[in-house]
Amino acid sequence: MKGLCVYVDGGKGHYVPAKAVADELNRKGVETVLEEFFDYLDIRWMGRINKKFWRLMLRMPGLEQKISKHNDADSNGMEWGIKFANKHCTRMLKANLEEFRPDFIFATHPYASTILSEMLSFLEIDIPVYYYATDVFSAPVASICDKLRKFFISTEEGREKVIAMGQRPETVEIVPFPLQQSVAESPRLTKQEARRKLDLDENLFTLQLNLGGEGIGSLSLLHSLVKSDIPMQIVIIGGMDKKMTEKISGIVKHSENARTKVYNRGFINNVNEYLAASDIVAGRAGINTIVEAMYAHRPFLITELVYTVLPSADYVEKYNVGWNCSKNKTKSLEIVKEYAASSDKIAELDRAFFDVPIEFGSDKLADIIISDAESLQKCVVNEQ
Repeated sequence: MKGLCVYVDGGKGHYVPAKAVADELNRKGVETVLEEFFDYLDIRWMGRINKKFWRLMLRMPGLEQKISKHNDADSNGMEWGIKFANKHCTRMLKANLEEFRPDFIFATHPYASTILSEMLSFLEIDIPVYYYATDVFSAPVASICDKLRKFFISTEEGREKVIAMGQRPETVEIVPFPLQQSVAESPRLTKQEARRKLDLDENLFTLQLNLGGEGIGSLSLLHSLVKSDIPMQIVIIGGMDKKMTEKISGIVKHSENARTKVYNRGFINNVNEYLAASDIVAGRAGINTIVEAMYAHRPFLITELVYTVLPSADYVEKYNVGWNCSKNKTKSLEIVKEYAASSDKIAELDRAFFDVPIEFGSDKLADIIISDAESLQKCVVNEQ
């Protein structure tokens, strides 16, 4: 059996789960390749435009929410995309499918899942397409597609929403969240063990400020905490450009003789260790970061929200595993001060994580895909 996993390069949110599942499929003996959607159809110029636009929107979350809300309510964009792909990309798709003949396609972005499903139907090629909704607590309207074999999502709240949007109930299945291997397979470290390993103070309250894979998060909370000069350490992680690096370097240098210590660790691969070292994770509400924090039992303080993950804020507050401070910068500072002053309050938060009804495991999701794809193959053989 062969598998094709497809993502869209627009941040790590779609790539990480696609790679996690691809790795597990290969580990289980299913030959699987990982492809970027725009590269796969040889329309890289369109992918570059999509990425530049998304990065621009990340810098303006208020405007992004308005534009994305409008686009989400308008189906014309996806309809145009399907027509364009059927007219200009079918030759490339057929060539790729002939070269590597997948028995199924697993996609983590609506462009890939919806457009590829429609293209396969247009070409009368019978390959099942599985879509995983990376937004976890909801999904874009563009992801609703009657050509999908399965619509995977990791929460009951998300399942109810996509069914209400029009996805056929029999196709929607709640599945484990596909954690990246560095988080799922790492040994559990205590806060003190992790801090020692990362060269941090073992006994200081630790805030992880996550700027995301694009490094475009706000530094508002950082400035407020440094100004307050309370005993704590702030670890900044995420990809960042030269301008952001220089800006943070100045803050780090200023903190050397202050009670609030600041460390800039940039883009990291040992996510698990930094989660273990933290008391609270703060930053832009990226779904992978939020759900990985839940897995590690670390509360998430949301400082910024983009449209697609608005439901994540409701979820963390519903289960008391975080706070939505995207519209109240003062509140975020007050929360950090309150919890930095009381280790008992941090301990109390840990109990709430046991009530979060999300299952984890890219290996389990891979098993679900394999089982369903094999059952389809058996049906085809029996019919013949």
